[in-house]
Amino acid sequence: MRASLQWQSQPGTFTTDNRDAFAHVELANASLYLVADGSSSYPLSGELANALLAKLVADFTLAQTQELNAEQTAEALLHIIATSQQVLRDGYPRAACSYLVLCLHNDAAFSIHEGDCCLGLIEPTASIHWLSSVHCFANWQGTLTHAEIAQDTSRHHLTRCFSARRPSKPEIKHWPTAPNQRWLLASDGFWACLSHPEQLTFLRTGNLLAPPTDDDISCLSVTTPPIR
Repeated sequence: MRASLQWQSQPGTFTTDNRDAFAHVELANASLYLVADGSSSYPLSGELANALLAKLVADFTLAQTQELNAEQTAEALLHIIATSQQVLRDGYPRAACSYLVLCLHNDAAFSIHEGDCCLGLIEPTASIHWLSSVHCFANWQGTLTHAEIAQDTSRHHLTRCFSARRPSKPEIKHWPTAPNQRWLLASDGFWACLSHPEQLTFLRTGNLLAPPTDDDISCLSVTTPPIR
């Protein structure tokens, strides 16, 4: 199943480099879509975000997934993430990043993530239904909406992320699928820093009338094909 992709990213002013990244790979029975957001507080975090996605794509491409169901494919990806942390920790000892993986596997879908990159579905009404949780101190109970989290300054302190300094604790969720779905994989600069009208403008044009004041703003939209 070949989906239609659209990656839009606008650098913020907090760092000199854009630390958001995306990647994808489409195999015979499974497609992988990935975004990562390097920390603004630690050096080489943008490089870590890109290195992590490159490692996940390379290892997933080599994995024998054609004989695996969705649950087994998820377990294979968790193993790849764990080994990636072992491989990358020496090169990026202080860096950290959030990441989000969406896997469309035949008629199944699941996500794996750590940090504050979020998965959503764009409804026919153009509203965004956010699906994944945010791993931050503001949402330590897991009960707040994304709009509520966006207003809390403690959202910048993550309880999970990809880093050499803490154990990896990915969250995995399975989702129902349907034809012509439009998935959205977004950095926190998109879901937390933009109003809903600004989000729609950015999805449509990839630009904002006023540049972001701090964080990079990025989103990857993945649209599955309709029934023929």
